[in-house]
This record gives sequence, C-alpha cells and structure tokens, in this order.
Amino acid sequence: MFDTSLDYEEVLRLGHEPCVHFSERQVHELLAENCVKFMDLLERFYLHWKNHEDTITLPLKSVFNGNGTKGDLRVMPCIIDNFENDTIKCVKVIGTNEEESVVKDKICVGKALLVHPLDNFVQATFDVCSLSSFRTAAISVLAYKHLISESNGKIGIIGAGRIGIYTAYILSRWMGIRHVSVTDVKPDHLERFKKTLGHKWLDNIDVKPLDPLLQEASEVFLCTTSSEPILHMDNAGHLGFISSVGADADNLSEVDHSLASDYLLVSDSKQNVHFGDLKRFFELGYLTSEKLIELKDIFGKKVNSQKILFISTGIAVQDAIVCHFLFKETHVR
Repeated sequence: MFDTSLDYEEVLRLGHEPCVHFSERQVHELLAENCVKFMDLLERFYLHWKNHEDTITLPLKSVFNGNGTKGDLRVMPCIIDNFENDTIKCVKVIGTNEEESVVKDKICVGKALLVHPLDNFVQATFDVCSLSSFRTAAISVLAYKHLISESNGKIGIIGAGRIGIYTAYILSRWMGIRHVSVTDVKPDHLERFKKTLGHKWLDNIDVKPLDPLLQEASEVFLCTTSSEPILHMDNAGHLGFISSVGADADNLSEVDHSLASDYLLVSDSKQNVHFGDLKRFFELGYLTSEKLIELKDIFGKKVNSQKILFISTGIAVQDAIVCHFLFKETHVR
C-alpha cells in the first residue's frame, strides 16, 4: 500500500506562536497594585490622542444581539500607532452575560486579545470582567479630574458592584479622596463595598438611600445595570458633575433626557451616540453629534460650564491601553 500520510514538519512548517494568558485574578491584582501608574499612563494617552488623532484607528464596535436571548456579543478592535514609541493592536470579544446559564455572577465574559505589532499573532489574552470594570471606572475618574473645576468633596456613588468599588478605589489611590456616600438596591453589594474599601482606602463610607444621597451630593458616579433612568432634572438638576457608565446597551438607562439641555454633554467618543442613553437623547432630538464633546478635545482646557454630564459606553482604545500596560508590566523589562 502507498503511504498517504503527510509529514507534519515538512509540509505544514508550523512555527510556535508565543501567547500568554492573564486570568481575572491576575488582571485585578496587577491593576489594583499599580493603580496610580496605570492612571498616569491613561492620562498621558488621552493627551497623546488629543495631539495625534491621526495615529488612532478606532472602528465602531460591532454589537450582535441574540434571537430571543438576553445580552449581546460585542467586537471592539483598534490600533494605536506610536504611543510612547509603541504600536498597540488590540481587539476585545466580549459578551454581556445576562442569561448566566453557565457562568454565574459575571456580567462581562469573553477575552481581550493583544496582537503583536509586527507579525500580527495574538501575543496575550485577557479575561475581560475585571479588565472592563477597572477601565470603565478609570475613564470615569479621569473625566472627573479633567472636567470638574472645583469640588466640595461631596461625592456619591450609585451602584456598589465591581465598577462602583473600582471607582472609589481609584478616587482614593489616584486623587486622595477618602470619603464617599454610596447606595445600591442590593444589600450584599453594599456589604462587599464596605468590607473591601473601609478603613484601608476610605476613612468614611456613608451608606444612604438614593434620595438623601442625591440631596447631599454635588458630584455623582452612576455604576448600575438599571433599565430605567435613575437621575432626572427633579432629583439631580443641582449636581455639578454626573458620570454615567452603566447604560452601554439599548436595554439599559441611567440618565433621563430632561438633563440633556441643562448640562454640558461629554463622552469618550462621538461613537457612543449609537448606544444606550446617548442614543435615546439623539433619537429624541435632545442631542446632536456637534453638541456632544469628546473627552480628549477638552483636556487641558477650562470648561465653561458649572454642570457636566459625562456618559461613557466604553471604547476599544481604553481596553488596548489596559492590555498593553499589563503585558509590559510582566513581560517587558
């Protein structure tokens, strides 16, 4: 009989593609330990983006909804050229795990892929739940630092889950803020918030119902999975700064359109008019693309507004900066 096999080495000539994986625990520990260093990097990136916009390739993220199932699948690619002498290629494939049929208690599932800048193989993969939660909190705090002209220190956090905890942690580590008020509809979230941040990172945590928190706060961070608006002109019109990061899909909402006309509207990208509350503002005629200001465009400028509404639904460059940071911290010396 003839030998019909093909020689693996001779025919396929397959070379090894080196790839490392970062688990949820590794991502969390590296970002928490190096919080200040990462936030400084993120800040430098936004200044770079402001001055070198043509070096960023940022396609609109693709969102695919399931037929008859909750949640969606998102694909988020980008390329960052020549940022601090590095080219960064990254794509995140992320699902919103609303069904929780297999994986429990993780709203974000999937992987982020850091691609080699020359050979285009995947050189690192990352679990996305901690990564997405931390970078969402990070952009929220970055916006707070660069958009608010003066604070009286009365900060409220609505939503005490992963993003709420990371938000308070970054406020403490990076900005030295040691006192927040917090509310959540889930008592276990509040207990975890206090246990994680109390004493070591925050000197004082005031747990309050929503209405008293809003009455006393001057700046509020929304970090929820609410399907109905939480803030509107009647209960939040006095706030000087609002950051909303939870309404990143069409079935979620944190901010009512009544606030749109009275606040300076800022987002991390004009692309975000395609998602969540910004999409509703746009469709109802309360927002135009020209009215929405991108965060990078007002870095270093005096904001001539006493009332600012920052809405983020997440963009791929933030994921790319996180992945790049984690890889360099552990594999480049």
